[in-house]
Amino acid sequence: MLSHEVIPPEKTIVLLPKDRKASGCICNYFIVQCILVFVGASTIQYCLWSPEHATHDYDKLARIMYLFDSQACGYNLRASRTISNLQLSDYTGGLDVLPIKWVPAEVTVSTRLTAKTRRYIELSIIFHVIWLLVAIGFKLMRDISSERFLKIGLGAFFYTSIFMVIFDLSMAIVYIAHIQQSLTKGMILRYSGWSVEMKLKNPDGFGGWLPMAASICWMRGVVFLAINIYCCRSIRGIRGRIKRREVKRKLILEEKSPIPEAKYEEPWDDKVLYFRTGEKKPFVRKPYRPLFFE
Repeated sequence: MLSHEVIPPEKTIVLLPKDRKASGCICNYFIVQCILVFVGASTIQYCLWSPEHATHDYDKLARIMYLFDSQACGYNLRASRTISNLQLSDYTGGLDVLPIKWVPAEVTVSTRLTAKTRRYIELSIIFHVIWLLVAIGFKLMRDISSERFLKIGLGAFFYTSIFMVIFDLSMAIVYIAHIQQSLTKGMILRYSGWSVEMKLKNPDGFGGWLPMAASICWMRGVVFLAINIYCCRSIRGIRGRIKRREVKRKLILEEKSPIPEAKYEEPWDDKVLYFRTGEKKPFVRKPYRPLFFE
């Protein structure tokens, strides 16, 4: 049997039916998730969370703290006129004492949390667009016959999903740190600049629930984040099964190597004894030298 008859035909590594179905469900889940993020982000970008008609305290505070950027949406906050400056006399009575320097009172100190949220939302939209394109691309190339492009697409899909999980966790940590600026509801009004525009029923109440809620939203309600992590683990398992099948195929070819073709090679040693079948006297093979004088 010749070698070309022994070597098994080259088979392209494709997804197993179970892996193909699982990867399709994961792609659909990520695509729907990106679309929902785009819808939610558009409500913030187009200033649909105006606090003018809000009635409850936490509804008002959530809008002015994260959802409604007054500067980007063109809403002019009124300046406060209810605080008068305390002026002290600089008369020292002839003593060698420096007078107290007069400084105007600072009414509003804005930390611009809504502006930062708006920038984070824009950055998140860019990342989700990339994630959406990668998910759609891998969904379309699942049946591709090229082993190389299938592995590249699966790797890009896996690492993009891992990056989005890490991005959500990092933003959740950033927002949970805002509790120090929102210990009370009055602090949120004072730092956001809405102390004149809005009144609260209980300004001394705890306002740290808002950063906690924002952190949970960036973690996609925790439940969806856990599903995303599970999906990343499933994609990693698909990559591992493809790699194990590839290694197994190479090992089979190495262990069961084909019979090589017969090739004639000149012996490098001219002092070797050769026997033919039925001969008792060995024949010494000598190198061929042409006899020019015969």
